[in-house]
Amino acid sequence: MKFLIGTIIYLLFCHLAYGLADRHQYKDKTYTLVLGPTPVFTPSITQGAGALLTHEITSRLNKQGYQFQIEMYPWARANHLFNSGKADVLFPELIQDDSQEGMTGMPIYMIFQAIFTLKTQPRLHQLSLLKNKKVIVVHGIMKPQELLDMNINPIELSSQVQSLNMLRARRADAFYGWVGIGDNNHKDIHYGRPIIKRFVAFRFQITKEGAKLMESFNQVLADIIRDGTFNKIFKEYRPLKTLINQLSKEEK
Repeated sequence: MKFLIGTIIYLLFCHLAYGLADRHQYKDKTYTLVLGPTPVFTPSITQGAGALLTHEITSRLNKQGYQFQIEMYPWARANHLFNSGKADVLFPELIQDDSQEGMTGMPIYMIFQAIFTLKTQPRLHQLSLLKNKKVIVVHGIMKPQELLDMNINPIELSSQVQSLNMLRARRADAFYGWVGIGDNNHKDIHYGRPIIKRFVAFRFQITKEGAKLMESFNQVLADIIRDGTFNKIFKEYRPLKTLINQLSKEEK
């Protein structure tokens, strides 16, 4: 009996020790976290609600022994780095985006895509209204299947800034892309109702290492929400609520 109890204690100790070793072995490297540029949300590597949240999470994980190299690239390159395995984490990524590799963590915030047009033209609320029009999109962003099925061969540019400038120059009829709160301030451009609404999240590689990293991100994100830091970061970022209020006023 004593032998049996001793054996059980020994096995429990080995299991615990293995679990701790397994958890900490993933801290012995520097992870590459790539940000893709989005207006207002991640306009640069250090500005915007998404960028600030990223630095808050990685700062807290640094105290747990993790190390990160944060980089920012145009979306086409950012996607390539992640899909080729050269980046460990990609953000901001869409939940339920089947065109991307990897797995997404906790949902963070809801954003939406809409059609942008000059204010001299009516707002467009449906993708079908883009038929036979010259349309701009940002290279590398998710495009809805309905848009792909229309065979309109959109003009693909590297950034939203370039896209809006091309629209201002009247070299295209519309721009289809993500909406940020700063897009309410354009004097010459407006946008229609949300075409697609998705939660954004951090995307991780589908590996045991990626799963451990995702678990650590989720735990820290939960702490950031609980202690009120999340609300402080996102206080000024309410694009969806702003759009709904704006369109509601116009309809009255």
